Amino acid sequence: MFKSRYAAFVVTTALLLVESSAAQPKTRNITVNGTSFAYVDRGSGPLVILIHGSMGDYREWSNQIEPLARHHRVIAYSRRYHWPNALPTDGADAKVERQADDLAEIIKSLGLPAAHLVGHSYGGLIALVFSLKYPEMVRRLVLVEPAVSSVLDNFSGNDAAVKQRQAFREEIGKAFQSGDAERIVRTALANYAPGEFENAPTETREMYMANTRAFTLDFNSPRPTLGCTEIQKIGAPALVLAGSRSPLLRTAQAVAQCLKASNLVTIPHGTHHIQLDRAQEFNEAVLAFLKQESN
Repeated sequence: MFKSRYAAFVVTTALLLVESSAAQPKTRNITVNGTSFAYVDRGSGPLVILIHGSMGDYREWSNQIEPLARHHRVIAYSRRYHWPNALPTDGADAKVERQADDLAEIIKSLGLPAAHLVGHSYGGLIALVFSLKYPEMVRRLVLVEPAVSSVLDNFSGNDAAVKQRQAFREEIGKAFQSGDAERIVRTALANYAPGEFENAPTETREMYMANTRAFTLDFNSPRPTLGCTEIQKIGAPALVLAGSRSPLLRTAQAVAQCLKASNLVTIPHGTHHIQLDRAQEFNEAVLAFLKQESN
C-alpha cells in the first residue's frame, strides 16, 4: 500500500516540480559507493559543503546557496535516497557511518580540498561522525541542531526533553506505518516546527513530501551513540546553531557544551528548520563564523 500511494504521489510531485524547475539551481551528478548523488556547485573561494536533514534534500539550502556563494565555493548535495536520487529499495543502507563515507568519496572523487561543513539535524549527526572519521577533511564545523539526543545522557535536568522525544517517536512511528506522506510530514512538523506546514511555500511542502521514504529510513536506521567523550575528540572549531522555539534546543546546547572549540548561537523565534524560517539571521551567523578563520 505504501509503495502504491507513494508512486502516485511521486508522479504528481514530479509534474509540479517541473513547473518550478527554472527557479532551481542546475544540478550535476556524481556516482560513488554505487549510488548517484545530485549536487549543486556554486561560487568560488574556501569550500563549504551543506548536508541537509532527513526531511529535505539539496533544496533545503535554497536560502543559503547564493548568499554563501558570494564568499565561498558552495556544494549542496542530496544524500542517498533523497530527491532526486534513487528511492530506497529493500535492504537499503542509510546508516550514519555509510553516509559519512559517501561524503568522503564525493570529496575525493571531485578532488576537493578540506571543507567547512554545515550539517542540519541528521545531516549534523553525519557531520559529527565525518569529523571523527575524517578529521583531515574538516576545516570548520557548523552544526544546526544535530540529531544527537544521546548526548543528553551526559547532563542532568533533561527528563522533559527525553519524555518529549519518546512521545514523538511513538507518534511518528504510527505515521510511518500509515504510509501517508502528508500525515508523516504534518506529524513531524507539528513537533519540529509548529505551523510551518501551513505557512511554508508550496515548493518547501513539496520537498518534504517528496522525501518521506528517505525520512522514514533515516529515522529508523541504527545510530551511533555519541556522548561527550566522543564529541570532545573533535578538534575543528565549531558553531552550534539552534532555534529558540525548537524541541531540539536542549540537545544543541548539550552538544555545544561537549565540543572543545565551539560557540552556541540561539536564533530568536527559530524552529528546528531555522535555515528556512530565519534565513537572514542564519546566514549572518554562518558567514561571521566562517570569516573568523581568515582573521
